[in-house]
Amino acid sequence: MLFGQIPQVPPARGYESSGEAKIHLRYEDVTQDGSVHLGSLMTGLTAVWRTLAESKQLQSFRDRGILPILSRIIMQSDAAGPFSAHVPLHVEGTWRLARESDGERLFLDMWLDAYAPNGHTLAPPPAADAPRVHVGRVYAEHVITRPFAKDPAERKVARLDLPVLPALPEDAHPYEDAASLVAGEPLEPARDHMFGMLHTDANQHVNSLVYPRLFEESVVARAVERERVRAAPGTRPAAHLLLARTIELRYRKPFFSGERASIRLALAEAVLGIRAVGAFVPHGSAKPSTTVAMTLR
Repeated sequence: MLFGQIPQVPPARGYESSGEAKIHLRYEDVTQDGSVHLGSLMTGLTAVWRTLAESKQLQSFRDRGILPILSRIIMQSDAAGPFSAHVPLHVEGTWRLARESDGERLFLDMWLDAYAPNGHTLAPPPAADAPRVHVGRVYAEHVITRPFAKDPAERKVARLDLPVLPALPEDAHPYEDAASLVAGEPLEPARDHMFGMLHTDANQHVNSLVYPRLFEESVVARAVERERVRAAPGTRPAAHLLLARTIELRYRKPFFSGERASIRLALAEAVLGIRAVGAFVPHGSAKPSTTVAMTLR
């Protein structure tokens, strides 16, 4: 799979569900030019999780100590806006099961599309019947596992012996680990970061959306420095106006409060902006825990 490419939704097999919801945006979810931060779309996946809970599929997982653990996120922005912070996003999402191509992993995959009418936060709201445009899309891949099994050999789930669900999902897709996203890239140290309680969530570790925010901050800072070096005397860098439009994250293991990460990255020119790849590497280690690829314009 190419970086940032969201796989197509496979045909429904009869046991899946779909959901819709409204996301009420905060002021900080909308930039000064009316663009919606990609990370704010992730809360819409709650609608998909709710359909799992209502159908009792998720509870059947939990009863057997099985949990879907987030392994990859891809977020895409389709429209620059402007959008109003006062107008909620309409989101539509669904989920599918899949198996690893030529492997044993099982996946719970989710797709989400977000829509909203154009508008301005500091202007009158759009009309109630104003047409919606596609704001962006999210894909979330989860590896199905038994994370709390004492014996590591028991953590892998190669079959689903659960009511209604197939033992082996019909559809397959390739599994790509975190390291493969940055393989061969000339990553350079950008900054060190200490994680604290403010970065954590109820899952007892650093929240998955902390990484793209910290990485984007590092990319913009590096891009401004690079542009300042290249700029003619008296000109002002414009790289601070860059915003992430496509993000892919792959997770190998989480960070926890009190742990330090080295953020490493590489920048390359892209159409109308830049492409950045990088990694969050634990202090004292050479193996990344989380990797990122991002386009900004």
